[in-house]
Amino acid sequence: MPRLPPLSRHARQALQNTSFQGLTQAWYLLLRALYIIVFARLVGVEVYGHYHYAQIWYLMALAVAGWGMHEWLLSRWQAVGEQRREALAGTGLTLRLLLGTAGTLLVMLCAALLESDPDLRWLIIIYAQGVLLRSLIAWLHALFTSHERSELTLYSSMPISLLEVLLALGLAWGGHSLLTIAVAQTLCWWLGLAASAWAYRRQLGALRLAWQPAFVREFLAGGALLAVASALLAWMGPGLLIAVRHFLGDGRSLGEAALVIQVMLMLGQALRMVTNATLPFLTRPGEDITRRQQRFAVNVWQLAFYLGGACYLLGTQVLPGLVSGLLGASFQPAGELLAQFSWILILLGLIQTLRLLLIGRGLYRQYLIALMLGSATLALTVMILVARGAVSLPALFSGLGLAYGACVLAMLKQLGTVGIRLPWSTLVGAPALLAVIIAVHHVGASTASAASLTLVGLGLLVLAALLHWRRTPA
Repeated sequence: MPRLPPLSRHARQALQNTSFQGLTQAWYLLLRALYIIVFARLVGVEVYGHYHYAQIWYLMALAVAGWGMHEWLLSRWQAVGEQRREALAGTGLTLRLLLGTAGTLLVMLCAALLESDPDLRWLIIIYAQGVLLRSLIAWLHALFTSHERSELTLYSSMPISLLEVLLALGLAWGGHSLLTIAVAQTLCWWLGLAASAWAYRRQLGALRLAWQPAFVREFLAGGALLAVASALLAWMGPGLLIAVRHFLGDGRSLGEAALVIQVMLMLGQALRMVTNATLPFLTRPGEDITRRQQRFAVNVWQLAFYLGGACYLLGTQVLPGLVSGLLGASFQPAGELLAQFSWILILLGLIQTLRLLLIGRGLYRQYLIALMLGSATLALTVMILVARGAVSLPALFSGLGLAYGACVLAMLKQLGTVGIRLPWSTLVGAPALLAVIIAVHHVGASTASAASLTLVGLGLLVLAALLHWRRTPA
C-alpha cells in the first residue's frame, strides 16, 4: 500500500487549525441540535417561529457589522509583519466596537418602527445587543485562527454555550416567557465575551483598542464590499423568514420555515467557520499558490456533490419521521419541507468554500457581483410569486435554491478569470451523476422500495468520492 507523502509544517499547522475549528463547530452543531429538539418540543411550532423570527433581525445586522473583517483579516494576516500585528488587531477591535454599536441601535430602531406586535418588538430589542457582543466575540475568534491557535476558540466557547443552552431550556421547562429566555441568553453572551477576552490576554497577550489610519482605511475599503456581500447572503436565507412573516403570517408557516432556516443557518455557519481556517494555507505566498487553489476548488466541487448528495438522499428517507418523532407531530410538515429542500445545502456549501478563493485572490468586487446576481434572482422570484398570488413555502425555498445556484455559477465564472478553472469533466460529471441518481430514485419509487434505491444511490456516490480521492495527486 503506497504511503502518503509527509505534510509540510505549514500544511500541518493548517490541518491542526482546521481540526480545532471542526471540533468547535461539531460541538456547536451537536449542542444546537439538542437545544432545538428539546426547546421546540417544549414551546411548539408557533412559539418557536416567534422565537427564531426575533433573532433573525440581529443575525442579519451582525452579518453587516462584521464588515467582512473576519475573512479580510485571515487573508491579510500573513502579509503583515509581526511588529504591526498588534496594531492591526487593536484597530479591528475598535472598528468592531463602533460597527457593532451602530448595528445594535439600528435593529432597535427597526423593531420600534416596523414591528407591530409588542411582544415580538421587545424580543427583537433584547436580542439586538447580540450584534455588538457576538461581533466582538467573533473578532477574538478570528484572531485565534490567525495566530493558528483555534483551540482557544474551543476552550473559551464550550462551557459558555453549554450554560446558555441549559439556562434557556430550564426556563422553557418552567414555563417562563420568551422575554425571560432572551434576557438569560444575552447575559450568557456577555459572559462569553469576557471568557474569550481572558483567553486572549492569557495566551496571546494584551489586546487594546487602537486607531491606525492606514489599517482603518484598509479595513473599511477592503471590507466594504464584503459587508455588502454579507448583507446579500443574509437576505438569501435568514432574511427569507421576514418574507414568510410578511406574506404568510406568523402562524404555523412561520414556525415551519423557522426550523428549516435554523438548520440551514447552523450548517452554513459551521461550514463558514471551518473553511475559514484554510485561508492562511490557501493565501500563503508561494509559487504553487495557483496549483493549491485549483486543487482545492476541484476537491470542494467533487465532494460537495458526492457526499452532499449522499446526505440529501439519506435525508429524504429519515428526516420527516425523525423531525416529527423528536419534535412532535406538529413539526411533521417542517420535517417534510426540510427533507425536500436539503439539497440547497450543497449549493450553500459551495458558496461558503468558493468565496475563500475569491477573497484570497482579492476579488471582492467579483464576489459581490455573484451575490448580487443571486439576490436579484431571489427578489425577482418573490415578486413573481406575489404578483401571481402563488406564495408558499415550497415556492419560496425553490427560489432560494435557484438564487444559490446563480451565485455558484457566477463565482466559477469569476474564478476562471484568474486561472482557477474546473475541468469540464469535473464541472459536469459530479452534478450529472447526482442528477441521474436522484431521477432514478424518484422514477423507480413505484417499482422498488425507497430504502433499497436510497442504499444503491448512497453506495454509488460514496464510491465516486473514494475514486476521486484515490485519483487526487499528492
